[in-house]
Amino acid sequence: MSQHLNHQWIKKRLPHRWPFLHIDRVTKITDKSIEGYKNVSASDSAFLGHFAEVSIFPGVLVIETLAQLSGVFLIHQEEKKIPDDGENNIASKIGLLTSIRSFKFIKVIEPGDQLKLKSILKGSNGDCYVFSVSAFIDKQEVASGEIQLFLQDREVVM
Repeated sequence: MSQHLNHQWIKKRLPHRWPFLHIDRVTKITDKSIEGYKNVSASDSAFLGHFAEVSIFPGVLVIETLAQLSGVFLIHQEEKKIPDDGENNIASKIGLLTSIRSFKFIKVIEPGDQLKLKSILKGSNGDCYVFSVSAFIDKQEVASGEIQLFLQDREVVM
């Protein structure tokens, strides 16, 4: 994919903003999967109150980051359905997290780590989409599970 999928590209597709926009870059999108990363920084707002003695990136935020990545995948798929009229072709939908299944956390995530994120579309039923998701540090899996997103009209939520 020749398009530069940087932070600005992501911000055009997700309503999240600091301190809750967790994806730093998308590196690859196919018809069934998406990859990207999140740089875990000591300045992340989660570290202000998550274990004062030891900085651990919260598992719930790992899940949220993977859900955001999966949401970008769905929006990108929606964009491909809209004819390009020369304007910003941002879809009018948003992916809402509806289910978390069989999640496991294998290793502690700390400031300085770079999470490589993967989300693979397993299937769909109407506007509900199931993804197999995982996060890696230095090619070692640190978290994995399954999530479900519901594709909702953005105007209903916003």
